[in-house]
Amino acid sequence: MKIALLTNEIPPIVYGGVATWILNFLDMFKDDPDIEVIPVFLAHLDEPPTDFPERYPGIRIIQGPQDIEKTFQDIDITVNNLWVAFDTTKAIKDRYPEKRMISVCHSLIKMEHLTNLGGDATKSFYEQEITFQYSDAVVLISRAELGHYTSFGYDKYDAEPVVIYNSYTPKLDEIDWRPNYALNDIGYIGRHVPRKRPDLPILAVERSNRNDVRVFNMGVDYRGETGNPFWEEMGRKHPKQLVIIPFSSNKETVHFYWNSVGANCITGVYEPFGYTMCETLDRRVPAIVQDIDGPKEICELVMDSVFEYHVDKDFEQDIENFKEAVVRFWDTHPDDRASMANHARTALDGFRPEVIKEEWKKVFSNSEIRAKGQYSLSEIEKRKKQAQQDKGEQLY
Repeated sequence: MKIALLTNEIPPIVYGGVATWILNFLDMFKDDPDIEVIPVFLAHLDEPPTDFPERYPGIRIIQGPQDIEKTFQDIDITVNNLWVAFDTTKAIKDRYPEKRMISVCHSLIKMEHLTNLGGDATKSFYEQEITFQYSDAVVLISRAELGHYTSFGYDKYDAEPVVIYNSYTPKLDEIDWRPNYALNDIGYIGRHVPRKRPDLPILAVERSNRNDVRVFNMGVDYRGETGNPFWEEMGRKHPKQLVIIPFSSNKETVHFYWNSVGANCITGVYEPFGYTMCETLDRRVPAIVQDIDGPKEICELVMDSVFEYHVDKDFEQDIENFKEAVVRFWDTHPDDRASMANHARTALDGFRPEVIKEEWKKVFSNSEIRAKGQYSLSEIEKRKKQAQQDKGEQLY
C-alpha cells in the first residue's frame, strides 16, 4: 500500500509542531513491509531546498495543479496535513474521487483563533473547514479535540472523525540524567501565545509571596521589530525571580533550562495534544499540568503522580488555581517528587510509535475496504458531478 504524506511543513521548513509529527510518521513506517509512505511537499509558500531528495528519498513536489495527476496516480491513500491551500485538497479529490483522503487535524484553527484572541494567522480558519468537507476521514489528536470538532458542527460533514494520538518516542529510556528534585524553582518552556498562558507561573509565584523561588521562562521571541514589550516589562518587574530565556533550539540552552527547574508547568486554555507534556514525563521532571485537553489525556492514568490544576476562563481565578497546585508541589518531599515523576513516566507507554502505528493501520485497512467499493460508489458519483460543475474553474 502506498501512502502519500501531504504537507507544506517538513524540516528545514518549519512553522510549528506539524514538522515534528511528519518526521515521526515517516520514522514510524520506515521499515514496514506492507506500507510505503511517500512524502509529498506542496510548494505553496516555500520553495523546496535542493537537498530535499537526499534528506527524504522518494519525496515528490507539487508546484501546481499540473503535478497532481502524475503525483497521485499510483497512490492508494493520502494522509493530508494541510489546512491552508484547501484548493489542493479539492483538486486531488476531484481528480481521484475513489482514492481516500485522510486529513490530520493538528489543531482546530477556529479554536486557535478564539483562544489566541484573534489575529491574521488564524482568521482564515474557514480554509480548514473546507478541507474537512473534501476529506473522507479526519484524524483528531485527542478526545478533547473530537469534542471541540463536534461542538463546531464539523461532524455534520461526510468525513468520519477518528481519534489517534500523536506518537512520542521517549529519548531517555537508557539515559541516567535526573532532575534535582530538591529544587523549588519552576519553569515554562514553549511557544508564547495567549492560549498557552506562559505568564501564569510567575504570576502565581508573585501571589504566593515566595521570594526564594525563581521562575524560568524559555521561548520568548524578541525577533519582531518592536522586540517583546510585554516580557521586557515582566523582566523589569521581577528582576530577581524571573529568568527569561529567549527562543532557542541550541541544545546547551535547552539543557540549562531542564537543569534549572524543579517542576515544569504545562499551562493554557487550549492544547490539542502536548509534546512538551511528553518531554516533561520523559525527563522525569515533576509536572504541574492543566486539567483539560491533550495534557490531561496523556496523564489520565497517572493523575496521582502529577500536580493538576483546574483551568478557569477567568484569568485571575486561573492564577489562584495554579498557585494552589504549585504550593502542593512545594509541600511535597523531594523523595516523593522523584517517586511520582518516575511513575508518571509510564504514561508514555501508550504513545510509543509501535502502539500508535497499529491505530493508523486500522484506519488504512478500513479505508482500503471502502475504496474497493463497499462504501464509496455514491461518494464517487458525487465527486464526479462536482468536478463537472467546477470544470474550467481555477484551482490554484
